[in-house]
Amino acid sequence: MKRCLLMSIVATLILASGAWAAAPVVKDAFHMEKGVLYRGDNEFTVQGFYVPDAGKQDTDLSKMVATMARIAEPGGNGLAFNLPGLSADGKSIAPEAVKTIHDYAVRAKEQRMALVIRVLGNSTDPKVRKATISTVAKQVADQLALYWIDGPNAAALAKRFKKLAPKLVVIAQENGDIQLTSSAPAKTPASALLVQTLPANLEVKNLHFILDSKAENYAALDAALMRPEEKKTWTLDPAVVSKEEQAEGFLPLFDGKSLDGWWVKGDVKDSFHVSEDGFIEWRKTGGDALMSAKRYDNFIFRCEWKLLPGGNSGVWFRAPRGARQSYVGFELQMMGDNDVKEFNNSNTGSIYMVLSPLARPARAEGLWNTLEVTCQGSHIKATMNGTLIQDVNMDDNEDLKCRLRKGFICLTNHNTYVGFRNIRIKELK
Repeated sequence: MKRCLLMSIVATLILASGAWAAAPVVKDAFHMEKGVLYRGDNEFTVQGFYVPDAGKQDTDLSKMVATMARIAEPGGNGLAFNLPGLSADGKSIAPEAVKTIHDYAVRAKEQRMALVIRVLGNSTDPKVRKATISTVAKQVADQLALYWIDGPNAAALAKRFKKLAPKLVVIAQENGDIQLTSSAPAKTPASALLVQTLPANLEVKNLHFILDSKAENYAALDAALMRPEEKKTWTLDPAVVSKEEQAEGFLPLFDGKSLDGWWVKGDVKDSFHVSEDGFIEWRKTGGDALMSAKRYDNFIFRCEWKLLPGGNSGVWFRAPRGARQSYVGFELQMMGDNDVKEFNNSNTGSIYMVLSPLARPARAEGLWNTLEVTCQGSHIKATMNGTLIQDVNMDDNEDLKCRLRKGFICLTNHNTYVGFRNIRIKELK
């Protein structure tokens, strides 16, 4: 919060001095390079949904988390909404609305998502529209967001906005950084953003889109991004699981021979492999995570895992297809951190960046550990090597209460060695 406040103060001082030309690009800001949208050092393609009144929510971030979780679940990564808090004449914006926009933009960044502000909303009055452009450039001007300008005289207004705030990324039919369009261009030499249309090919470079927030659009995106592995029916040999656990209702998620029933999130498809000893083993960077082919809501998950000193991994639960899985679902953290004595929310056994573990029973690095995680509605309970490490009701935790209650189970690739074996699951009603 101190860092966010400092950023807001710096931005206010810069704008008050009128020194936009000298204003620095903030860390992880959106910017354009040779017609390509970047967030910080990484290319970014907006695949979002338009929820017009989302910005009218109060500053309770849990509501925004829920809205963004709905978008991330099928694979989306952007939230667009109408500018909130504007005065009737367009000459001022409520301070609480400016704070809401900034808080939303910061949280979107943390979740690897984009906030898109439809600057003029449904306004048609020429004087109000012109005044609004100046107001947003001077009073909002958050480099962590994108700015959508459309409607009457949009070309001239976009040009004025770019003059007043040259470091902000503008989406407009003319005079913007990203071309606003309702139909996919035959070629996209520069960035284009489709509104209300899902591209036929989601792999086209520099082609962004924003869909209306309708159930059928979420379903269409989910279907378009579905991996072949998700469409298959996987039946792993139940004999992989002990007879005792079979009797309890457990089924295997890993057969000890192949990665059947899993898919790799990321470009490097051989980032994990099955070792000669019959366990899943990290091999190289670039795979992000090994994702279950099926989504789960209520279940008991069991596995064994091991890391080396300094290692970093974890398991994402109820994870979305898109955005940052550990912030939309949750991550049970695993670290090679036996030399660290204090308890914090990134230790082994923590719910990553939310809750410290209740105990730290991990064995020495290089040895196998057992993990059991139960998700039943809002209740999360986890044990490691037989010791309770988490026991929380999501509804009682401000950061967890609006996260997904159903999603993928994912073995993470954080660029260090990790092994997993004896992975099994029992679905609960």
